[in-house]
Amino acid sequence: MEAGTRVWSYESSGEDPWILSEIISRSDNSIKLKHIIAGGGEEESSKSSFDRPLLTNDAANSSSEGAKYEGVELANAQLSEADIAEGMDNDMISLPHLHEPAILHAVSERYFRGEIYTWTGPVLIAVNPFQRLPLYTREILESYRQEGFIRSQNLGDNAKPLGPHVYSIADRSYRQMMAEERKSQSILISGESGAGKTETTKIVMLYLTTLGTPEDSSGPNVEVGVEEVHDSNEKLSIME
Repeated sequence: MEAGTRVWSYESSGEDPWILSEIISRSDNSIKLKHIIAGGGEEESSKSSFDRPLLTNDAANSSSEGAKYEGVELANAQLSEADIAEGMDNDMISLPHLHEPAILHAVSERYFRGEIYTWTGPVLIAVNPFQRLPLYTREILESYRQEGFIRSQNLGDNAKPLGPHVYSIADRSYRQMMAEERKSQSILISGESGAGKTETTKIVMLYLTTLGTPEDSSGPNVEVGVEEVHDSNEKLSIME
């Protein structure tokens, strides 16, 4: 960690536990940092600085780039608008540094863009928006249905994949269940109280119901289907 490197520094007080900071200097046993303050679309460093000691068990690496300091984690480079448009932050596995502040920052940035879903490998992270978002329309459902069908036929390998969505989780489970091997599937939906587990379960069931509808039928109405699935709240709660 050299001077000018951006890092996350842990703060035990305040609303945000991790604050974006910049290294000012480094000695054998510690580093000096300044918080980076964002305001009016611009960033500036705070006037006051503070020190963070080298971790005792990492003293042998104090002169290396991999040295660890108390409550300090390396920050990932800020993505450009072009990178975001290409979906470079769709999967956090692609981040150079994957740790608590990196995860919190990536999920938060996507949340404020209205993107409540994020991949971490095969795991889908969802943040409850506490409002209705236009993420479950007939058109969006059909786009994931089509992508799933094309993928199941080993076609369109060069096509840009759709973004993270609970529809994608449900579709993959359905396709593997209906494949020649007939693999049994389980979808685990977990989270704290109020995280949106029941709503996510309803959405998964609605998608599976839609996929199970014969091709020659008109198919279930998505808007009506959502309300019907909402009525099964007590039964779904047992499944979480």
